[in-house]
Amino acid sequence: MKKVIAFVLVALFAVSGVFAQTSWKSARHSFNWGIGGNVAETDICPVEGHGIPWKTMNGSAQVGYEYRFAERFSFRANFLLSRLQGFDADSKLDFAEKRHLNFRTWTFDINAMFNFYYLKMKDITPESTFGQRWAGYITVGFGGAIYNPKSSFRSSNQNVWVSTRALKAEGRYYNTGAWTLPFGLGFKYQASKNFYIGCELLQHVLVGSKGKGNDYLDGMSSFGFGKDTPAGLSAQVQKAVRGNVHGGDKGDQYTTGLITFGYTFTPCAVKHVARPKYLN
Repeated sequence: MKKVIAFVLVALFAVSGVFAQTSWKSARHSFNWGIGGNVAETDICPVEGHGIPWKTMNGSAQVGYEYRFAERFSFRANFLLSRLQGFDADSKLDFAEKRHLNFRTWTFDINAMFNFYYLKMKDITPESTFGQRWAGYITVGFGGAIYNPKSSFRSSNQNVWVSTRALKAEGRYYNTGAWTLPFGLGFKYQASKNFYIGCELLQHVLVGSKGKGNDYLDGMSSFGFGKDTPAGLSAQVQKAVRGNVHGGDKGDQYTTGLITFGYTFTPCAVKHVARPKYLN
């Protein structure tokens, strides 16, 4: 009798293991999209101990695909679109307010990410409790971003936005693209077997060609612009005083916070149709 009980227990354990494996393997593929905000951390509108520059906040949107290759691990490919900006006038530092620089740019970011689920995704049923529906992950990846920063100048009593690269703000042309190192964490609430809603916070660090921080997201590094510099006068810009931009030796970065939505593809249930009975 003891042998029979032991055999049944082992069999139940093995079967439960098979079903656990089948559960995540049948939900490998998912698409996600998100919308939220961002904060740029560059030489313009520096904070230096005064907290996050919330006044620079703008919008971001993301679409992506996720593939689970293990129960707790997945691979992601994302496309992120962000509108970044910064204004010295919003800084609490005296030198920045007097300098009066600004920038704005669109960034197009494509990255590959790896997720580790410390709170793993579960096989949700209508009976699952609120606490059972949560999943949490940390993520890290590698990608590339392109951008074209512009600065506002006073010309003919109006503000004109001009590409800082075209004006040779650094006395030369510079690349308007960089490698990115995104990392962060996120949570998912599994509303059903297929749908989830969540949130994600990512830090995007820009890296130059030699592995050092890329400092050109805002279009300026060791050169700066005067408040009333006429637009289009690149010769004047090149004569700007070196060191006018504070902290030109560190890399630029930005933070995104998104509300995310996702759909997980699972196999459709097969309906068994009874064979028709034929009469003789």
